[in-house]
Amino acid sequence: MNLAGLDFDNIPAFSVPMRFFLAAPVFAFISALIIAFAGESLWLTRWHPATLALTHAMVLGIISMIMCGAILQLLPVLAGKSLPHVKLISTLTLVTMSLGTLSLTTAFLASMFGLSQVLFFAVSGVSFTLGLGGFIGAILWLIRQRSRASVSINTMRLGFVAMLVVGIIASLLLADYLFASQFNITKKLTDNHASWGLIGWISLVIMGVSFQVLPMFHVAPAFPLWCSRFLPGFLFIILLAHTLVTLGMTQLALINIPAWQMIQSICTALLKLGLMVYAITAIHCLNRRKRKINDVSVTCWFIALCCLFLCCAISLVMNVMMNTMTGAGSLLLSLGWSPLTLASVFIYGWIISVIMAMIIKIIPFLAYLHLQRQCGFHMQAFSLLPNMHELLSKSRMQYLLYSHVFSLFALILTLYNPANYWLLSLAIMGQFGYLLFLMVSVSGRYRDRAKAIDEALLLP
Repeated sequence: MNLAGLDFDNIPAFSVPMRFFLAAPVFAFISALIIAFAGESLWLTRWHPATLALTHAMVLGIISMIMCGAILQLLPVLAGKSLPHVKLISTLTLVTMSLGTLSLTTAFLASMFGLSQVLFFAVSGVSFTLGLGGFIGAILWLIRQRSRASVSINTMRLGFVAMLVVGIIASLLLADYLFASQFNITKKLTDNHASWGLIGWISLVIMGVSFQVLPMFHVAPAFPLWCSRFLPGFLFIILLAHTLVTLGMTQLALINIPAWQMIQSICTALLKLGLMVYAITAIHCLNRRKRKINDVSVTCWFIALCCLFLCCAISLVMNVMMNTMTGAGSLLLSLGWSPLTLASVFIYGWIISVIMAMIIKIIPFLAYLHLQRQCGFHMQAFSLLPNMHELLSKSRMQYLLYSHVFSLFALILTLYNPANYWLLSLAIMGQFGYLLFLMVSVSGRYRDRAKAIDEALLLP
């Protein structure tokens, strides 16, 4: 394990990230229930209320929740600084994010029962502004003075700014809904909302973390400088250009002008090519790692990067076919290729796979690190220190990998035959139920060893 250049003096308590990690499976269960409740209709269109509810429950309740916990732990290590009153900030962020996600999910589902959505949308808007917006603002303030920040910090900073853009676009869409489209914001802008969320916020932060974590945990070579220093900024600039073009087209009635459509298509293609370049580079770095052993985390990374590459490549092929072939839309749908299909695989195959790869490494490492710091220089206490595989065994990691692969397989089956929705619902419950069991087990072992170490420290 390569720990050079890292600062472990300011890490928060073990409970700070764990409260976010433990909340994520709850929203996974909610997501599974939405799939079971909506049934086959969920997969007909991305505009279905249940589809929107499911997407936001997964992206905000599972993915962003785990990311916030990881960020609270990683930033002090990478930047050498910790948020003041981190326990209070983390608790407020967790509560407001949970309330906001539940309210937003309920708002989308309310329309299916003819109920008013206004109150739920308002509560979610306020909750995310205070919670996630305040959290991102605090993180940006924390790293504002890092003039010689690492490539990881710089990339993550772009991801944090992207999350603020996600919130701004969400506010515009919400205002458009509440004030009966007086702002002339069409559904075109929702594509930018999704792009800033999935590519800007989540993917850029994952990229920034990977620049540090892959060499650290897997003894892989550092990413090439052109990739780690310039590719994230390139993706951010293209995202910004795409959004400005879309705003110009919607506000100035330029949607049907071919030149503007071409510019928009070029921006979209460049985003996909940039992500494909990152995927290939990351796979190359992992293949050159020094520790060529079977590792569940590495397998999850390979699954994630392959899904990222395939989603972007297939999407590029789809765009070319749609622009050059008549009747291409019907052909693509008959093959099962649709934006909903690719978005589903992007979220579960790319992002959730990375989440699995990260969490099985981070949780035992954090538990071990805190126990090690607790021992100090007391030799008798050090004899009680477990190794990381005692905290989370390889066999249990392997079972989690199997459950994730099965969930991904169930997703693909459901995308091609929506009648299999029940299998996907059960698979997600099984995967995240087992993940919850593993996290509770590690937390229990951590508490037991921490208590034993405290008792050893009291001995003369």
